[in-house]
Amino acid sequence: MTSRVRADNLVVYALLFVGAFVLMLAQALAAVEAPAAPQEITLEAKGHGWAITDAQGMTLYVSKRDNAPGTSSCVEGCALAWPAYAAPENAITGNGWSVITRVDTVGENEVESLQWAYNDKPLYRYNVDQSPGDTYGEGSGLLWDIAFIEIPTPPGIQIETTLMGYVAADGHQKTLYAPQAEVDVASLCVETSCKTDWSPVIAPRVARSIGEWSVVTRVDGLKQWAYNGQPLFRYSGDVLIQEAQGHEVQFDSEGNTMSAMVLEPRPPYPSWVTVHDTDAGEMLADLNSQTIYIWDPSKLFSVARQAVEGCEFECLEEEWIPVFATETDVAPGGNWAIVILSDGRRQWAYKGRRLFTNTRDKTQGSFLGYRHGGNRAWNVVMHSGKALQGTLRRP
Repeated sequence: MTSRVRADNLVVYALLFVGAFVLMLAQALAAVEAPAAPQEITLEAKGHGWAITDAQGMTLYVSKRDNAPGTSSCVEGCALAWPAYAAPENAITGNGWSVITRVDTVGENEVESLQWAYNDKPLYRYNVDQSPGDTYGEGSGLLWDIAFIEIPTPPGIQIETTLMGYVAADGHQKTLYAPQAEVDVASLCVETSCKTDWSPVIAPRVARSIGEWSVVTRVDGLKQWAYNGQPLFRYSGDVLIQEAQGHEVQFDSEGNTMSAMVLEPRPPYPSWVTVHDTDAGEMLADLNSQTIYIWDPSKLFSVARQAVEGCEFECLEEEWIPVFATETDVAPGGNWAIVILSDGRRQWAYKGRRLFTNTRDKTQGSFLGYRHGGNRAWNVVMHSGKALQGTLRRP
């Protein structure tokens, strides 16, 4: 199977995805006032809003299962992996912050405790996170999300997740773009030849500015939304939602290009990581084109899990090769870390789980180790950040 491979390190993403917008977006967020929060809560500024963390900076999460306002569905075993973020009895509430009363079974007794919530969504820690900034629980089981407060957006504009990061999008989840160079904002893409590919994001005539979102009056009389002074456009080449085919595409005869309006770029990968196109989506691999796998014993049944917990190499089959880090390697943070093994060697980990390659993968894009032998502990690392789900026909 033929596979396209591309380097995917910090330098590539800084040039390709962030470009000249980094400073501009940082300044834009600084101009938006952060919401008020209780003293037990910390809000970490991002380009698209604020991540909610505890007082020590540890990431907090919300669950899609918590559908009843002010009620936690995470109890018993779930609560061991996802501890409730406890609130004090004198907690100051308001502005979206509230406290719920939860009931947990401890031994033979039922114990009541207080838990923080935001917009009626209970807040949790994740016991696999090790340091401030870790987001290992994001997307876990397709049920858990980082607790987050998004920046305000105008009607018809929202924030979407793409492989580039968090971008401004229209109501149909189509990525929005802005010119990379300084241009005449009022007359940009007024002529038909340009408007065929780049349609302006029209604002109602009565629209008013919202934070860094402003309204531009075009020479054709239409009102257009802009972000931080940059007029926003849709690209006709984006057919699917969350695509960004128009990024760095030329729009005039002078060679000027559009750039996706990235509000918060995706965190960088380590320099040794590459990305492969496969029939199951884009997977991460090493510089030798070997697909990388997470080893997650928590996915095993209890008896099997007890047999392998704490195991480093002796209980793994010979075909699994650890992805070691050199003495000079430094983890970029976020989902990436380096684990120090008992023999002193350093092994790369993703979302708190150690990484391996499999000797059965002989070609680029091959992932024969995925759930090998029915073992659910083995999963590939997807470029999307989500685990590959279900049973697939292997290449």
